[in-house]
Amino acid sequence: MSFKQDPKKKFPEWPIYDNNEINTLLDVLKSGNWWCGFPGAHQGENVWKFQEEFAKLQEVKNCIAVCNGTVAIESALIVLGIGLGDEVIVSDYTFVASASAVVATNAIPIFCDIHPETLVMDVNKIESLITERTKAIIPVHLGGNPVELDKLKEIAVENNLYIIEDCAHAHGSRYKGKRVGNWGDAGAFSFQASKVITSGEGGAIICNSDKLADKIYSYIDCGRIKNGYSYAHYSYGTNYRLSELHAALLRKQLEKFPEQHKLRNKNAQYFGNKLNQIDGIQVMKLTHGAEECGYYVFPIVFNPKKFGMITKEEFYQKLNRNGIPTVDNYPPLHSLDCFKNVKLRKGIDYKNANWGGEKSNDNNFPIVDKIYSRSIQFPHEILLASKNKLDSVVEYIRSLK
Repeated sequence: MSFKQDPKKKFPEWPIYDNNEINTLLDVLKSGNWWCGFPGAHQGENVWKFQEEFAKLQEVKNCIAVCNGTVAIESALIVLGIGLGDEVIVSDYTFVASASAVVATNAIPIFCDIHPETLVMDVNKIESLITERTKAIIPVHLGGNPVELDKLKEIAVENNLYIIEDCAHAHGSRYKGKRVGNWGDAGAFSFQASKVITSGEGGAIICNSDKLADKIYSYIDCGRIKNGYSYAHYSYGTNYRLSELHAALLRKQLEKFPEQHKLRNKNAQYFGNKLNQIDGIQVMKLTHGAEECGYYVFPIVFNPKKFGMITKEEFYQKLNRNGIPTVDNYPPLHSLDCFKNVKLRKGIDYKNANWGGEKSNDNNFPIVDKIYSRSIQFPHEILLASKNKLDSVVEYIRSLK
């Protein structure tokens, strides 16, 4: 959904960049080293340094940079041995990549409904979805809001399941003293154009296991091994490497992130408290134990009865016409045509999935259906605006009653 903003009410635009980004890209171009090379024979330095710097931010031992967030999830699944006929439990309220990465491994995503207040995977519903075919869980930290990770980990350990955290929205999020991405076996991040740390495209996988990190590196770099001969391919792999240009841009964006992250969290609390004072507005509630939030999006849920039975589309239109930036909500995965009509991998039996045909009926996913039909999302850059700007949004929403 696009719109022309009123210049008088203009909000921060994204991405935010300056001469630091421009000059670093020029430096890479002039160097002629546009790719990273290998661990033992560097061509460029930015990919290797970014991996160290992002690992430090996320307080994790290992980071492997890749070309986007989708293949970050896929690579983690492949290396953990997820494959033909395996089932992977995924939040129903997320971008398609959280599930399409599972499909890419010939495994089957199983959709889990969400909590009505936190808007993330309801861990209390996971055990009912586990079968003898279940091999992993992908919790999605929507809007940077952590899933209840301690309880999720207990379930995973008890049932011998892997956890691959989808952290595409959750750069810098912290839950009960630990950065997200550190609670499971691996965490997958995206640096796509709209993300809070961005290079247009890009991704990363983090983990604390050196053995797993080596396997992931080998998979994303054509089956090579660290410091091995470049034309020796020790296992099946593919090419998901990140370029030097993207990594150089990310390093400069990473420098800006801590201050932006702090401001987003400060303004989110202020903005959320103001919005929650409006009868009929419910702001996404942070999961108990969340200490920092990435706030890739800032979702609110409205009660149509309190706003003259306004529809979601009308609500979006009114905000947009008033120059207030918004972003679309993800349609629930079970409702997408590719899953509803089972337009996926040939030769894979999806009959045991909890979606497809009549099983994709919204009544089978009541919470996410209700939330999706009456929710609005603001982009993260709105949280970089002044309090006066945020107040103007609150007052405009109040005026719609």
